[in-house]
Amino acid sequence: MQAAKDSFYVALRERLVGLNPSRTMVIDGVTVPAIVVRENMEPRFVEAQAGAFFLDFGEILIAESSRPMLGIDCKIWYASEGSGGTGVDRGRMLAEMDGELLGMCDPPHAAMFDYSQTPIANLGSGIFWTVPEMNNVLEGRAVEKQQWSAGRGRVSRQAQLRIYFFLPEVEA
Repeated sequence: MQAAKDSFYVALRERLVGLNPSRTMVIDGVTVPAIVVRENMEPRFVEAQAGAFFLDFGEILIAESSRPMLGIDCKIWYASEGSGGTGVDRGRMLAEMDGELLGMCDPPHAAMFDYSQTPIANLGSGIFWTVPEMNNVLEGRAVEKQQWSAGRGRVSRQAQLRIYFFLPEVEA
């Protein structure tokens, strides 16, 4: 399952670099693409920053078949505070991130690799995922309609999708 999560993250990270190379963040003094898997971060970095994509993996589902297909839920959180300190363009910037997320998720498939070894091993299969379902977020919970207020400095969104994959064949 880790290979599927890693492959999904790396595919989205590489696509983000292609779509918007300036969408970056600084972690421990190092500039990286602004997309991270929260469970892989040091606790001091897990608080979500505006202008970055944060991936959270959820439940694992098993589909019955001769070779089990698995699914894993993924939530992608992102937000904007706007630019220039006034925040008047935060909606436009959030819409820009919406477009980037949709671009990262298309095409909805990638090869599956094992990143836990050097060199990285191609597992000979792939992952594929659903179209992201995008929801507004208010105080940490998805809501149907954004509730705007003059005092709200951040607008945020949470997208949810499901990644599907087969377990790699194990040689006996």
